[in-house]
Amino acid sequence: METETEQRAVANADIIALSEVWYLMQDIVSLEKRREWQRERMSSMAQHLSGMPGGGAPAGLDTAFAEVSELEERHRMMVERYCKMLSRAEAIINGIENTNMQTFVRMMYLDNVPAREVRMRLNMTRRTFERARKAVEQAPNMASVKWRDHFFLKK
Repeated sequence: METETEQRAVANADIIALSEVWYLMQDIVSLEKRREWQRERMSSMAQHLSGMPGGGAPAGLDTAFAEVSELEERHRMMVERYCKMLSRAEAIINGIENTNMQTFVRMMYLDNVPAREVRMRLNMTRRTFERARKAVEQAPNMASVKWRDHFFLKK
């Protein structure tokens, strides 16, 4: 049985593009936390300085301003890259004809939802889940995945 974190070889290059979106989003969240910490540090320094008599600003404040500026620039570039990647991911997902498969792919490869939770939320048996995952991962791209729904309309 395969574990949640086991690495799998896939033929579908779109899966890599979708997973990169999630990881970049995590990097942006981490950078935003560092940026907030740096702003709080600067605010604390400014409050401390306002109570000090005479004298110039300590070198620490200059360093803090420089770091915030650098963080702001890195954040801007990462968000720009994230927006481009997200647009590509949306195009990949919108290229999937079947809406059920779109949901499955979004949860598994874009939102990084654990396999067990995907199965539970989508009410899939283990066999159906494995068949869907294999279909996605062995296809050359998302647009070529063949999805078999449980129901079809009799003619």
